[in-house]
Amino acid sequence: MKITFLGTSHGVPRASRYCSSFMIESGDSVYLVDAGAPVTDIFQTSGRPLDSIRAIFTSHAHCDHTAGIPFLLNRMNWYLYRTNCDVFITTEELIDVIKATNVAWGDGELNPNKFRFHVPTEGVVFEDENIKAEYIKTMHTEPSYAILITEGEKRVLFGGDFSQDLKHNDVPAVAYEELDAFVCEMGHFGFDELDPHLRKCGAKQVLFTHVYPDGRFDEIRRMSERYPFPMRAPDDGDSIEI
Repeated sequence: MKITFLGTSHGVPRASRYCSSFMIESGDSVYLVDAGAPVTDIFQTSGRPLDSIRAIFTSHAHCDHTAGIPFLLNRMNWYLYRTNCDVFITTEELIDVIKATNVAWGDGELNPNKFRFHVPTEGVVFEDENIKAEYIKTMHTEPSYAILITEGEKRVLFGGDFSQDLKHNDVPAVAYEELDAFVCEMGHFGFDELDPHLRKCGAKQVLFTHVYPDGRFDEIRRMSERYPFPMRAPDDGDSIEI
């Protein structure tokens, strides 16, 4: 499994960081977790074919996690013939908006033979020959989820966004189990709130995204010495092999 950080900013893009989006490569297929970044443009410059995307998983409906989806599906709909994609959007309302946007652009209906839209609930929502995706409820908004991706024995937890100041203690319990990586936001709380969860964390590495304010990047570097696993804040374009 290879994970590339397409967007690592918080609620607004920065000069060198797009909003939240992560690409998973497994087998010959690609999967996205969130798509706040301009994914279509990123794929164009990387040479990756859009019709290699097998599934799109979104953690919640906020635009910094979903704004790249309408244009992405538009290109996959009319420009590519091999598109075969499951799209997980957390509200019916946003699914309706995405479909209506394609019509409003003058490109007609999204082809149901190319796209299968789903409103996820807790539990395993997707499984193919490469990966399995499980949704785990969080309390950032209603609804919102963390997403556990499994490839064989490898497991990576994408936390999505959590509650403000972690007042609902909504870091999933699976974060305390053995994980190959925990991709954790750092925009709605600080280390004081996160520390009890990190002390129990079973991940081999913790990767911080959605970092706010900017001074917290230095704090992440300083705090990395406190815990028995490596911690860092990846830049856009960084990749890890699991």
